[in-house]
Amino acid sequence: MTANVDTAFIEFSLVDGDGDIGYSNPQTGDTSQIYFRDSRFDSAGFVPNQFPAIDVTIEDPKKGLQGTCLFYPLPQPSPRTDSLHTATGDTLFYELYIVDRAGHQSNHIVTHSIIVRK
Repeated sequence: MTANVDTAFIEFSLVDGDGDIGYSNPQTGDTSQIYFRDSRFDSAGFVPNQFPAIDVTIEDPKKGLQGTCLFYPLPQPSPRTDSLHTATGDTLFYELYIVDRAGHQSNHIVTHSIIVRK
């Protein structure tokens, strides 16, 4: 029998004044990315993730861009493997920010606590 499995995701609103966020066909090394960190592993710092694809037909620097982003952190959170966390679960929060193509960094978002159990 398989245990219940949930997927962690973070949904946030964004506004980009000049509309230069993301790419229509994201590639490795693109400058517009989502950076996030797992609070349990502070020393690892922020990890870059590709920003979801943006339809270039809506891009207009005069109007900017606003919308909602649904972000799935990868890898998905799981409890640390020591005996305490394996038995009782683990708690974390994420901190994230986005960077546009010009290198401008957004405000930082900090999630509520997330409890993960195996």
